[in-house]
Amino acid sequence: MLSTFLIWTNILLCPIAAVVLLLRRSYLVSTLLLTAALLSLSALSFIDFSTLQQPEQLFFLRKYALYFEGLTVVCLYYYTKTAFRDNSEIYKGFGFWISLAVVFFLLAFVFFTPTEALIFSPDFVEEHLIFLTKSGFVVYLLLMIFLVFGLVQLERTLAGLHQLQRWNIKLNVISSGLLLAAFALYFSHSLLYRSINMDFLAARSFAVLAAIVLLSYGRLVQKNGVKLALSRGIAHRSFVLLIVGGYLILLGVVGEGLRYLNISNAKPIFYLLLLISTLALAVIFLSEKLRRKLTVILHKNFYQSKYDYQEQWQSFAHRVAAETTLSKIQTAILDQICAPLACKGGAFYLYDFESKSYVYTVSFNLRRDWRPFTENDPLVTVLREKDWILNLKEDHPELEGSLVESFSDIGAFLVLPLYFDEDLAGFIVLGEQINPDEKLTYEDYDLLRMLSRQSIATVQGLRLSEQLSTARELAAIGKVSTFVLHDLKNQVSGLSLMLDNAKDYISDPDFQQDMLETVDSTVLNMKGLIARLKNIKEKPELVIASVPIKKIIQDAIETSGSLVELRGEPAQVAVDEEEIYKVILNLLVNAAEASRHEKPVVITYGQREGFAFIEVRDSGCGMDADFIEDKLFKPFETTKKHGLGIGLYQCKQIIEEHEGCIEVNSREGEGSTFTISLPLISERPLL
Repeated sequence: MLSTFLIWTNILLCPIAAVVLLLRRSYLVSTLLLTAALLSLSALSFIDFSTLQQPEQLFFLRKYALYFEGLTVVCLYYYTKTAFRDNSEIYKGFGFWISLAVVFFLLAFVFFTPTEALIFSPDFVEEHLIFLTKSGFVVYLLLMIFLVFGLVQLERTLAGLHQLQRWNIKLNVISSGLLLAAFALYFSHSLLYRSINMDFLAARSFAVLAAIVLLSYGRLVQKNGVKLALSRGIAHRSFVLLIVGGYLILLGVVGEGLRYLNISNAKPIFYLLLLISTLALAVIFLSEKLRRKLTVILHKNFYQSKYDYQEQWQSFAHRVAAETTLSKIQTAILDQICAPLACKGGAFYLYDFESKSYVYTVSFNLRRDWRPFTENDPLVTVLREKDWILNLKEDHPELEGSLVESFSDIGAFLVLPLYFDEDLAGFIVLGEQINPDEKLTYEDYDLLRMLSRQSIATVQGLRLSEQLSTARELAAIGKVSTFVLHDLKNQVSGLSLMLDNAKDYISDPDFQQDMLETVDSTVLNMKGLIARLKNIKEKPELVIASVPIKKIIQDAIETSGSLVELRGEPAQVAVDEEEIYKVILNLLVNAAEASRHEKPVVITYGQREGFAFIEVRDSGCGMDADFIEDKLFKPFETTKKHGLGIGLYQCKQIIEEHEGCIEVNSREGEGSTFTISLPLISERPLL
């Protein structure tokens, strides 16, 4: 009765699980292979059930059973070969084509060979035993090889993934391994005794049921003096082998006990216990928390030092050196710092000289928080006074009111100060550990100090390199400006000469014509030169006065000659009119150049939240998020073919000198909106 129930659960649940996989619209090769395996397994279970119910149809039904057994095993094998990995190079491997050839040969052999040449059963009705011929034995031997290699593929996949990635897919791996192990145990009888015992169908069906439950949960719920010095890798593997060896010995004792007690049908019970215990063992070894505890036990009992510092240093240097950009290097540093403590993630904060605060730069598996830490934040004060690593699990009353208190909901664990040239250049916030009960020792803190010092040296070196590159670019543009000014001087000299001659020849019609042509040519040349000359001021001297914001906007519109749609409400601002006029004119010209033909630039102005605002919106191609975050408002970064990338940089400098801010909202293909916020007349004293 139980066997019938378990087989029918396979028949019904396997197609349901396959349909659910397809409805998720993730048509990867691995997903399609798993779907095919589940459908084939459902058909196989139905044929096996029919064989038990209609033993007289044994040879007819086993023909199709053999075919679906082969198809299921092959699909599971290729699923383990393609799941959770990059498959772009799989077809280039020689072994792939060999396995494919063996598959086609095996399926064709089973399909075209008479069933009587593969199996025989003198008394199937009473014993439910199917004996194998030599050809049948070879078929099951090949299937067993595919199963073993499939389990090896799963182990290689797990070994190649990051520990957090392993944590996200462990249930999927267990379910896949359970399906392979179920068939391996079912077929092992055929290799030992050259027979198939269909009384073991209950154990196989139970394993399949457990695998489907785990697969469904994983896909739908989880998203993603001198001491002896031992090699850490050997110690880990030896400890695992010790546990597995003890597990096998225990199974042997249980099997011998069942035989000694002369319990009927002992083998099915033994295989059922084997499947359950194997599942439990797999869950234990795939638990990152238990693996972390195992590592700590080994460190305490076998090693003189908790860490292999040479290995840690080599891993850090190799990982960081492999990256090229500042953001990727910071992400790699976070990964390397999180790994030894088994932290789930972290965030990088660096000091920004313009805003005079510690701003978020990158994060790794931690919620992003855009709010900066000001210089007066209690956390910054504590880190500057004491070059200590702060454990946020401990009581720190001096951090009351700090922004870091808002990190408690994401399990912030440690704060690592980053000192460069005796100044606090930044800090790293680490998320909670996989094993939250683990206690840190002095060796953990020593390792973190070593990694943090090397990290900030690497980051600051790259930042200083970027600043030096910008300074060189500014020097280069200065040299270019010198040549441009020389050309302007030549143009002015030509005009001066023309004016001197005009005193004597102004009444001559030919001279008048030449004079007009000269002036026209000079104006065109000067416009071209002036367009390439940008005056970048680090700190312009402002003349603050009360000005209606509408007046400045109208002056800029009149100068630009652009098609503009203007709307808003009056607002009086305290600004340097000339400087703000330059900013609005620059934004207006940029918007007009970016907008589509016959589409006006929309300017909206008014006041809100104690500030005056000006919005300049165009209907152009927009900008992508990476350009806005990494390049916008920086010198020599532009989307224009012939631009210098200085205009917006100068605009930002001017607005910030007015104690205002400039922001942008842009999407590719939808245009851009630049918003300027300036102090109202009542918010800022006049000079």
